Amino acid sequence: MHPALHPGSPPPADDQDVEFVLRAVPELAFFPELAACVPAVTADGTWPPGRDAFVGHGLDDLRAQVLQGLTALGERAERERSGGLAFLVRTLTHFLVGPAALPAVEHPLLVALLLRGAARAHDGVDTPLEIARAMDRWG
Repeated sequence: MHPALHPGSPPPADDQDVEFVLRAVPELAFFPELAACVPAVTADGTWPPGRDAFVGHGLDDLRAQVLQGLTALGERAERERSGGLAFLVRTLTHFLVGPAALPAVEHPLLVALLLRGAARAHDGVDTPLEIARAMDRWG
């Protein structure tokens, strides 16, 4: 598990810590609180798909499901006193809803979940490491 997601982890103290914590998003997509948020998407072609594979998909339901999952993760962060997880939950929620909301294909957690859904059609790539690699190539 990414160190920032452990119980008792401190919140980020500076920009370098923030970057380190944000690198945990692909792993966060594998937490049980978000299991129901992995969409059944069809991304034809080779792994990994690009953002164009998801344009035109209705993703409003995914956004609502992820908001519920983030609420549950916020409760977990509080229970476990995980500053890193609490920071991720606040940040990802901020960019999920309201005036700061990012398009689904630009929101890091939504992208990780979309890639997880697409990964299920490819052997051996539904792992945090492969999702992180695919996110690094997202374009």
